[in-house]
Amino acid sequence: MTQNPYESPKFTDGLDPSSARPVDIAPAASIPTTHPPAFWFIFWGEFAERSSYYGMRAILPLYLTSVLHFSDTAAAPIYSWFKVAVYFLPLLGGFVADRFFGKYWTIVAFSVPYVLGHFILGIENRVALIIALCLLATGSGVIKPNIPTLMGLTYDQQRPGQERLLSAAFRWFYFSVNFGALISVFALPIIRDKFSYQAAFQFPAWLMVAALIIFASGKRFYAVETPGKVVTTPDDRRQQWQTLTTLFGVFGLMVFYWLAYEHNDSLWVFFSRDYVNRNIPGTEITVAPDQIQFLNSLFVIIFVPSLAWFFSVADPDSKTFTAARRMLAGFFITAFAIGIVSTAGLLTQGGAAKVSILWMALAYITLTLGEVLVYATGLELSYTAAPKSMKGFVAACFLATNFIANVLNSVFTTLYGGSLTDPLDQRGPLLPGPFFGLTTLIVLATAVAFYFVSRRLPRPTPVNA
Repeated sequence: MTQNPYESPKFTDGLDPSSARPVDIAPAASIPTTHPPAFWFIFWGEFAERSSYYGMRAILPLYLTSVLHFSDTAAAPIYSWFKVAVYFLPLLGGFVADRFFGKYWTIVAFSVPYVLGHFILGIENRVALIIALCLLATGSGVIKPNIPTLMGLTYDQQRPGQERLLSAAFRWFYFSVNFGALISVFALPIIRDKFSYQAAFQFPAWLMVAALIIFASGKRFYAVETPGKVVTTPDDRRQQWQTLTTLFGVFGLMVFYWLAYEHNDSLWVFFSRDYVNRNIPGTEITVAPDQIQFLNSLFVIIFVPSLAWFFSVADPDSKTFTAARRMLAGFFITAFAIGIVSTAGLLTQGGAAKVSILWMALAYITLTLGEVLVYATGLELSYTAAPKSMKGFVAACFLATNFIANVLNSVFTTLYGGSLTDPLDQRGPLLPGPFFGLTTLIVLATAVAFYFVSRRLPRPTPVNA
């Protein structure tokens, strides 16, 4: 049997790598090889929830500037602080679920403010904006780490030892996220332009209602949870912190990856609005500045199965394309994508002729390839390498790297001086070319640092049958 490059690693010592204890696995003949029913409730619930979230997020930056009349250098930090909350609150969500309420009830309870936030966002004033963003961040942030962790626990209980099946579930989970995002990111700018922002925000609101109904309906199929404080031995704690120390080295560098990546749905949108000829060549179709983002979700759907197939054929034992090498390649590819935008910015220096939309299309597609290699690999690594008693917390820590990045971005984005819609005194000091060039250098430095940090990662040996 060969190792799929996206599946959980197998260890030859017969131990669960997260707990250093023997794994109790039922006889293979008695374990089903199909996905448990819970998967479909999680898949479609996640599809609807992510569709609502990314659709809302796609049109939010231009809503801040065109309806609520914030300058670009004010809107970008507001948007960053919203994402700060979204990616900080998973720490609370993981703790509350693990220690008190369990993942299912935490998800259901915090879906209520999530739904309310979507409806309030359609009220076009700044007070409603603050209330809505607080509710949305609370709901999304607390829920975020618990859905994939609940799925993993369900497979651990109902499909023990089926690493390939679990890996496939994570890939389909990632597919549902991006399939939902693809539809809403493409559709909401059209709804907004045809009707209004208020009408556009209703679409994700009702999607979130659907997500709650679908997820709640699957309760009897999910893992049996026993939240509470876990008693651990000194050996357990030593193993836990040893694993966490290794992971946190990777997570620390992920902060700088997200610092650069998170510009794609804010500053890249502003750049597309001001400097890009958004007519599709050879047609009379004009693409909205925030609609170009749909290429990200589209190419995640293309790249995930394509890369899985490629790695399974080219390196079935994962000896060449290890997780560390895939992530390293993703860092360099991400730097290249941002370099494309920097080059486009240099070509339009001083507000000269606009560049073709093909520049941004290439940048988004390249960025997506880097994202799949970095994020998809890191998400699975954070679950499989985490100590059993801390999987929710470690998943939250992985998401929290984005929180720290957006804290930094609340300051860093104010350096962007490329806006052509704001007065000169409200723009930052760096034009698009130099700004995105600096961002490119940050990611390149991160890639070099990751090369050395990754050498400390465990190197599991696949078992061949």
